[in-house]
Amino acid sequence: MGHIKSKFLTLLGIFMLISLLLIISSESILAKRSNVSIKEEPTYELVDTLTKNNKIIGKYYKIYVPLYNNGDVRSELLTVNLSDREGFVLEQDTYVEAGETKIVTFNWSTTYLINQNIKVNFFPSSAYAQTNQYNSGSISFVIDVVENNGLTGTSTPGFEIIFLISAILIIFFLSKKYKK
Repeated sequence: MGHIKSKFLTLLGIFMLISLLLIISSESILAKRSNVSIKEEPTYELVDTLTKNNKIIGKYYKIYVPLYNNGDVRSELLTVNLSDREGFVLEQDTYVEAGETKIVTFNWSTTYLINQNIKVNFFPSSAYAQTNQYNSGSISFVIDVVENNGLTGTSTPGFEIIFLISAILIIFFLSKKYKK
């Protein structure tokens, strides 16, 4: 009976040692993870302006979204998503290596000649992956669409001249009336 007890205690000790090693190794595995964030505000540049009859009817931009992974391992597959208030959406899938700053580039076009409020989101591409602070985030920024570039806008040409002539005539008649 003592022999069985000794083997049992030996097996129990080996089991406890293996369990302890698994716990320690799983903690070190869990400690290694990607930690992706939007490094700074996205930037953009005007690529082209579409005009018709000397009026702006659309603009094309390149938008640059900087993602940074300050974790120990490559990120899982992430989806970077751009959207505006009108519901226009662009998406791109990407990985970010450990310690890497990756610039994700989008081609954005608009026919709305107002400043565009763009929302940037990133999240795991897999629907089965859990979203957390290490693999998701968002930021909003504004594209300045309205700018003075020398093209005629929506003002009525000649209105200023008619207003100026009317003001001169009113001053002229008022000055004659007060002279009498």
